[in-house]
Amino acid sequence: MKKRTKSFLFLGSILMVYGCNPSWDVNLYSQKIRGTNKIIYQYDAWGGRDSHKSGITILDSAEEFNMSKITSLPGSYFAEIPTKDYIKLIRVNNGENPTTEQDTVLKPSKHYFKNIKGIKYEVTEFNDTYGSSTMNTGLMKYEFEMVKETNDSLTFENVVHKFGGIKWPSKISFPKGNITVVDDTTGRVHRIVIEQFIRMKGEIYKPSKPLEIVTNQAIIGFATFYFIPKKHIKSSALTNEGIFKQVRK
Repeated sequence: MKKRTKSFLFLGSILMVYGCNPSWDVNLYSQKIRGTNKIIYQYDAWGGRDSHKSGITILDSAEEFNMSKITSLPGSYFAEIPTKDYIKLIRVNNGENPTTEQDTVLKPSKHYFKNIKGIKYEVTEFNDTYGSSTMNTGLMKYEFEMVKETNDSLTFENVVHKFGGIKWPSKISFPKGNITVVDDTTGRVHRIVIEQFIRMKGEIYKPSKPLEIVTNQAIIGFATFYFIPKKHIKSSALTNEGIFKQVRK
């Protein structure tokens, strides 16, 4: 019996070590905060026992990204371009939908400040939309011919709408912060992804059977815009200041 007890204790120790410190398969993107040595990392990580973590964190450029040592930020959408000592975040609490359309509001559910490693964060939280708004949130696609970068924005030119409820003019600019370049190992850009926070009144699909459209309702969520280049563009043509690029080993 003693041998069996020792075996179980040994096995338990192994499980505790690997359970607390699993090896992570991390999909990692990063952007620089302009004029600083701070790097913002956006991570999507899978570990043992189907564990999954995602979010953003900030490290000094000399620090190595390590899942066991990072401090996740209380949100992943930048309300303004991040600076070295002040960052405004928006967080949408997905899955906490109001139970009726009358309960849906555009007001924040929480608003607070936090100080993490010398950086002040202003965080505004919202509960997501009652039902769904496919015309104003979700994935939308566009094509473009040219892109120009400034210190604080990206501008797309000769934009053509492919699908989705939001149509842009032929020339449109977006502030930096919530922009991701998706390229391949040769550096060829396949798409530039823009995340945009949506807070407005409009039509929603009520979560009922059959689906029912309800007008003049609050919509809280995100729209994801895929801008696909018509011509060959190298990711090196864009900086990583305020723009997420993939970190490759």
